Amino acid sequence: MTAYTFDTKLSRCAVDTKAAYGYWERKDGSEGGGLWFAHKADGTLELQDFDGAFELPVVVANELRAAGFVVGPDFDPEDA
Repeated sequence: MTAYTFDTKLSRCAVDTKAAYGYWERKDGSEGGGLWFAHKADGTLELQDFDGAFELPVVVANELRAAGFVVGPDFDPEDA
């Protein structure tokens, strides 16, 4: 089993930047799902995939963006 060190902790998610992995939680604090990132050449992390829901909650995507992670428009809900 991999042990993660979540060095970036936000209100709805946390990321282990070295492992390029994180998790997100639902508004009520219950389990949401995983977040998988890729290291970009400029040193930033770009979200590649997630699980735990059909669509990544907008508040999670926006929180990641505000913290400096790259979250492409593909992760925005269809009706947003």
